[in-house]
Amino acid sequence: MKRALLLALLGVMCFAVAGEAAPIRLGIMKFVSRTKDVSEDKAAAIGDVLARMLTNSKTIQVLERDQITQVEKELHDSMSPMFSPTYAAQIGKIIGCQYMLLGAVTDYKTTGSHVNILIVGTHKYNASATIDIRVVNVETTEVVMSLSETGMASSTERSVEFYSLIDKKFNFSGLETGAIADATSRISYKIRYSLTGEHSSVIKAGKDEITVSFGELSGARPGGLYTVFTDGEEMFDSDGTSLGRDMNDIAAIRIVEVQPNFSTAEIAGKGAGNLSLVRKGDKIYPISPQELQTKIKRKVFPKARPKEVKLDKDLEEFLRR
Repeated sequence: MKRALLLALLGVMCFAVAGEAAPIRLGIMKFVSRTKDVSEDKAAAIGDVLARMLTNSKTIQVLERDQITQVEKELHDSMSPMFSPTYAAQIGKIIGCQYMLLGAVTDYKTTGSHVNILIVGTHKYNASATIDIRVVNVETTEVVMSLSETGMASSTERSVEFYSLIDKKFNFSGLETGAIADATSRISYKIRYSLTGEHSSVIKAGKDEITVSFGELSGARPGGLYTVFTDGEEMFDSDGTSLGRDMNDIAAIRIVEVQPNFSTAEIAGKGAGNLSLVRKGDKIYPISPQELQTKIKRKVFPKARPKEVKLDKDLEEFLRR
């Protein structure tokens, strides 16, 4: 029983080991807006951004949007409600997908603050965008993944002002783009990791800087935060079903320079661990600024490298095949 469950959970690793498994086929429905601050056209464009990030995946094949649009037109009058898991699964069966992704922009906010010290003014602007997604198994119509990510972007400007005669209106378009990129980058990574086990890892270690196999084409962006970890103990549900392996955090990193297929990163800040503990081959996983602060507060990053956890004998045998 344990062997069967283990092989079912980690069967997706065949692709990484043998290079023979075909990528899963994923269709992305047109994103919708659930907030008055984001137009339907802009929401659809955000879905296209996510699709482009996933296109570079080694284990996921994203279907062309035109195929889905055509089927949507044919089913529009016969299927209700739209954007439901059942509706998405119906489209997925017609176009030959294994999974369908539904997405919505649920919140968008901008804020600004202004402080004057004598004639010097400091302006701080912030933007946040929240994106919700659901991934549906076409065969069962079951929602296998539900995720909400809030992206953040900020900017600070200083100016010399004389009796408040200078009152420039700030253009938030750049911050909006940054907030959306922040959210979609984490979403695209988590989709690949959850559906297929595809992940990025450390390809060059160093005391002050490391290099990871995650680049611009896959959604990496300067400022993006990631935890570096090794696989820990395997966890099981009460009925014996494997829930995956624990993540042993080593350090948190911030992307500083992005190339098409890889990026360089530095330690994310004080209390975020020590890069000297990082080794080539360690995995990375996206985290938000709030998650980083929680990890630092809880002091999860170790002073010594976590003890390696050996794989189950059944898994070792499976990977050798």
